[in-house]
Amino acid sequence: MESPGSYAGAGKPRGVLNHVDDGSVRHWIRLPSPDLEWVIEHYWSASWDLRGGQPFTQETIPHPAVHFVLEENNSMIFGVVKKRWTRALEGKGRVFGLKFKPGCFYPFLESPLSGLTNRTIPPGNVFGRPGELLEDAILSLNDEGEMVSVAEQFLRERMPERDETAVLVSTIADRIRNDREIVSVEEITKRFGITLRNMQRLFDRYVGVSPKWVIRVYRLHELVKRLDTGEPMNLAHLSQDLGYFDQSHFVRDFKSIAGRTPTEHQRQFRLGSASE
Repeated sequence: MESPGSYAGAGKPRGVLNHVDDGSVRHWIRLPSPDLEWVIEHYWSASWDLRGGQPFTQETIPHPAVHFVLEENNSMIFGVVKKRWTRALEGKGRVFGLKFKPGCFYPFLESPLSGLTNRTIPPGNVFGRPGELLEDAILSLNDEGEMVSVAEQFLRERMPERDETAVLVSTIADRIRNDREIVSVEEITKRFGITLRNMQRLFDRYVGVSPKWVIRVYRLHELVKRLDTGEPMNLAHLSQDLGYFDQSHFVRDFKSIAGRTPTEHQRQFRLGSASE
């Protein structure tokens, strides 16, 4: 397990539907310092150099988290996106991101996160002029550690009081992500002793989406991970394993977010692997 602040590598990020493995697109991730662990899941960066080559469209299954993404002349705070996220990459570029833990951007925004779902807002709307200046302060650097240090100093200077409800919501989301056996909201309400209505209110306010959606999207993350092994899959068994009683519903759910069926995704992954 990586220690806080350690380099977490340039592996394939969770939920990515397509990959470039020729070195033209690079990712890295760093974990936060201990004092910021209750707020930040990790910092990330993507850089690409596709000059002289074909543009590439990155596709990702969404996460139930807010991202503060810094890009030259295009920095934005992204609420939870409920459908597949796509981004066309061309030429040469770089982005740096702060991924907040589910529920933990609320203390900064101080309004229900449901108002940010499927939306982006300029950094100045939340952090004022310093939020706008952070873009140049970080993107002018090349050293990864220095970039993270600047981001962390920015956060520390604006850190709200620790919100224990936000921490609770983050803990619930983390349990959903890591426990494959959780396939219904009722299981979560029993484990945490929270009524269904209160659970729904918490997630609407602190995450911006329902707990049912969070369960579904994390199970679909697990599906992508399995499909990308390239091993033959029995969709009927797999759908039951991920908590679906109906295979057609399972396929529809995946397609509604990923834009293709599980079979089509695995076929595309195999074709991509064969061409490398």
